[in-house]
Amino acid sequence: MATLRKRRKLWYARVRWYEKNDPYQKEKMIPLRTPSKVEAMERLSQVNKVVADIKEGMVFSFPWLTDSKYTTVKRFTLLDAVKQYGDHRSKLGLRPKTMELNNGGIDHFLRSVGANLPLEKVDTDHILLFIGYLKARGLSITTINIHLRTISTMFRYYQKIGMLNKVPLIEQRRVDNREPKYITDSEFQSIKELEGLDDLYKRLFFFYRETGLRLRETSIAELSGRWLDIPCESKTHSERHIELDDRLLMVYAELMEWVSSGYGSRLKTPFGHISKKFKQALRNIGADEKKNFHSLRHTFAVRSLIKGVSIYELKLLMGHSSVTTTECYSNINLKRVSQDFPTLASKEQEAVKLVKRDTVLRDTRMVPDPYLA
Repeated sequence: MATLRKRRKLWYARVRWYEKNDPYQKEKMIPLRTPSKVEAMERLSQVNKVVADIKEGMVFSFPWLTDSKYTTVKRFTLLDAVKQYGDHRSKLGLRPKTMELNNGGIDHFLRSVGANLPLEKVDTDHILLFIGYLKARGLSITTINIHLRTISTMFRYYQKIGMLNKVPLIEQRRVDNREPKYITDSEFQSIKELEGLDDLYKRLFFFYRETGLRLRETSIAELSGRWLDIPCESKTHSERHIELDDRLLMVYAELMEWVSSGYGSRLKTPFGHISKKFKQALRNIGADEKKNFHSLRHTFAVRSLIKGVSIYELKLLMGHSSVTTTECYSNINLKRVSQDFPTLASKEQEAVKLVKRDTVLRDTRMVPDPYLA
């Protein structure tokens, strides 16, 4: 039997039951949409007529919830849930890229477990089926975890609004701690020497290596003097500012002009075009296949640490929401890694020599020239 329960001056019908082999009691709250207890009792009697079917997972549309005069069966399937959840997310003002990524995960979920499966019936076995489907498509563990978070967030939303009693167990796959895939000086020099690669792309690769920007952040950034301002719309929703020297200012201006003039590609965005060009360049020089355009951002981080930038300062430069994210770079052996960046070491040695020579002529402090470091 369903019982009455009052929430914020309105009455609800509460249905509670146990399912086989499940120690946790399930509960479903059906809004009666009335502050009157007398009217609530009348509506409760209609709920009790179908309470056994409700416990079996069936969903009903009651007269006070629709324009109909009768109680009708309604199966709230995963497809229904996805449509309603999509409307909810569109009102949150999420970034297009986030929406696209979420939609991809949800689409995979519907394909793997079935769009007509009732939302209430999704269990751990369905989640495991989903994971197996993603693995069969050759997706990385990181991508699988992103899709699992999307599905978990959707289920928690329905639990929050009272349409789901219990969220199925959705555990993230374990990701081994791996050192960042950076581009060594030797590899970068080899890319610069590629004859079939237009010099424009070489300058763009240099720009991203020296700024640590994410690939698409230049599309939302604004130039203010020498400073490139990255707004809160970036991935971590944190504002940051990157100072550009004369060379980087010139490349940035060239990039903006190139994008505005059509960027000479059939790809949807210029950024996909840049990423594809860099991946091809890596293959042409025989680099590790796991390296990609994002490796330039890793390279910026590693080079910064070698230069003596602190973890906290690097967090601000990269726009990480937590210093914990940045600490993955501090776990590498900097002394060993610095051998992959001899140009940095040579600049430091040159700076020290100049300062030592200068102290013979003048009484100056023993600090490297910042323009040579």
